[in-house]
Amino acid sequence: MMIFTLNVFVIYLNVNILWAADLLRNPDFERRNRINPWVCQSCQASVVDTSYHGDRSIEVTNRQKFDSGLTQSFNVEGGKHIKCRAFIKVLNLPHGKMSVKVTMMSIFSTDGVTKYEVIGVNKYFQPKYGWTEIGGDLLIPQGTSRVKISIRVDDPSVNYLLDYSSCTYINHDVNWKTKASQRINNIRKGSLTISLASSEPLITSDLTVQIKQTKSKFAFGTAIKAALITDTSSTYKTYQDFVYNNFEWAVTENALKWKLMEKTMGNADYAKGVDAVNVLKAHGMKVRGHNMFWGVDGHSPAWLDGLSSTEILQQMHTRVNGMIAHTYGLLEHWDVNNENLHGDYFEQTTGHSDITREMFNWMYSLEPSVKLFLNEFNVVNSHLSTTAYKIQGRKFKDSGVPVYGMGVQSHFKTSQIDMNVLKYRLDKISQSGLPIWITELSILESNDGDKASALDDVMTLYFSHPAVEGVLLWGFWDGAINKQLNALATGDNVTPNAAGIKWMELFHQRFRTNELHSFDGLTSIDTRVFLGEHELLIKHNGNVIHTETIYIDQGGKTATVHLQGSGSSFHVSHVDFE
Repeated sequence: MMIFTLNVFVIYLNVNILWAADLLRNPDFERRNRINPWVCQSCQASVVDTSYHGDRSIEVTNRQKFDSGLTQSFNVEGGKHIKCRAFIKVLNLPHGKMSVKVTMMSIFSTDGVTKYEVIGVNKYFQPKYGWTEIGGDLLIPQGTSRVKISIRVDDPSVNYLLDYSSCTYINHDVNWKTKASQRINNIRKGSLTISLASSEPLITSDLTVQIKQTKSKFAFGTAIKAALITDTSSTYKTYQDFVYNNFEWAVTENALKWKLMEKTMGNADYAKGVDAVNVLKAHGMKVRGHNMFWGVDGHSPAWLDGLSSTEILQQMHTRVNGMIAHTYGLLEHWDVNNENLHGDYFEQTTGHSDITREMFNWMYSLEPSVKLFLNEFNVVNSHLSTTAYKIQGRKFKDSGVPVYGMGVQSHFKTSQIDMNVLKYRLDKISQSGLPIWITELSILESNDGDKASALDDVMTLYFSHPAVEGVLLWGFWDGAINKQLNALATGDNVTPNAAGIKWMELFHQRFRTNELHSFDGLTSIDTRVFLGEHELLIKHNGNVIHTETIYIDQGGKTATVHLQGSGSSFHVSHVDFE
C-alpha cells in the first residue's frame, strides 16, 4: 500500500464535453497505487482493496482540518447543469457524536471571483450505514470554465473510504413536455370497452354513452385552514366551496401539529384539527395527517426542553397514543417526523439515533392501515438534500421500517423552473423504491400568468412521473396562505387568478375524463380514460336510460350493457364488468 500526502492542488483536466461522458478521471479508483488526478488536500490517501464497486477504493486518513479531503478539478461549460455523486464509507465518529456531516462542495471562479457552492449534503452519516451515496447537481455559471469538487467531512478526526464517483451533464431535452404527455397517456389511463348485448336485433344509431369521471385515482389536493373549514357562518362559505369543488384531498396546515395542539403539558386540544377532518370527510374528501412530530428546532412543544430523555420518550408515546385514539379511521396518511433531514431534536434529546424509525413502528402498531411518510424540503426545489433524502428512504425501506412513501414539499421560489433538472431530482428520489407524494406545492411569483405557465409545466411533469401518486397545494387563497404571492385565488369572493384558472382547467378538464361516444350502428366502443371512478350514462335520443358507476385501474375494464326490448324501444336490464 502506498501513501500519498499532498497539500496543494494544481491539476486540471482536459476532457471533451459530451453529454454521456464522465467529467471525472479515475472515478472508480481501479488504478492500483495511483490516485491522480485526485488530490488529497491536507490529508493522506491510499488505494485499498475494499470497495463499493469494482475492486478498489481510496482510504482518506490523517485529515488536518474539516475541509481536508479528496478533490479533483475538471473543465466545464458554463450555463449547463452537472450531476455528481460518490459513495463514502465513514470509518469512525467523533467522540460523543451520533453522526457526522458529509458535504460535496464545488469551488469555481466566475469573472475572477472564487465561489463555493454545496452540491449535496447529508448531516447524518454513521459507520453502521456502510457505503452511502453523497451528491447532487449544480448549475455552472456562465463564464465558468473549471470546477473543483471537494469531499468534506465536518470533523477532521473522521477517516473515510471513497469509491464510484461520477460527474456528468444533465441532458437538456427540449421535448420533455411531449414525452411527459406520452407517459401520462400510458400510465394515467386505462382501457375501457363498452359493449352492447341483446337477444333481439338492435338499432343503435340513437344510442350514446357519456363517460364522466367522478373521482381520480391520482390525488389532487390542498392544505386548508381548520378554522375556516369548520366555520358555520356564511363568512367562509366561498372558501369552503372552492375547496370542495376543486380538490379531492386535503391536509390541515397546522391544526394537528404537536406544538400548536399542546401548548402546556397534558392539555392537548384535539377538537380543532379533528373537527376539521370530520367536516372534510363529510364532504367526501380524503385527508392527510400533518404531522405527528417535527424535529426541526423550534417546532416541538417548548415544555419538552425541561424534561429528561426518559420523560421525553414518555411524552412522545402519549402524543402518539392520544392522537391516533382521536383520529383512528379518519386519516389516509401521516407525516411521521417532519423534515427529519433538517432537524434531529428527538434524536438528540432522547439519545436515540434511530428514534425516527421507532416513531414509524409505534404508529404502525396502533393503526397499520394508515400510510406513513417521510416529508422533506430542499429535495426538488433545491439540489442540497435530494440524494440524502433518497438514501434515507431507501435505508428505511430496506431495514423494514413501515414507511409507505416520500413526501416532497416543492416550495418553488420562482416560476423559472428547469424541468429537466426537476425530473432528474424526482428520478433520484424515486430510486428509494417508495412512492412519491407532492405534499406542499407552491410557486412564489408576482406575475399570475408566469405562475400559471409554471404550474402547467410542474403539474404535467408530476402527473407524468410513474412514482408520483398525488399533488397537494400548500394553500391557494390569499386570505389563508403563508405567502401572498403563492395564491391561486384572491379577494373576499375567492376569485381564481390565472394560476387558479389553470389549476381548475387541469383538474376538471385536461387530467379528467368527460367523453361522449355514439354507437352509431356499432355494438362496441373502445377508449382510454383516466384512472379512477366514472359514471357511465347510457342515453337514448339524448335521454339517460341507465347510470352505472365503474372504477378503472391500470388493468382496464370491459362493461357489457345488457339491453331488453326490440328495434328502437328498449331499456338496460343490467351491466356486467370484466
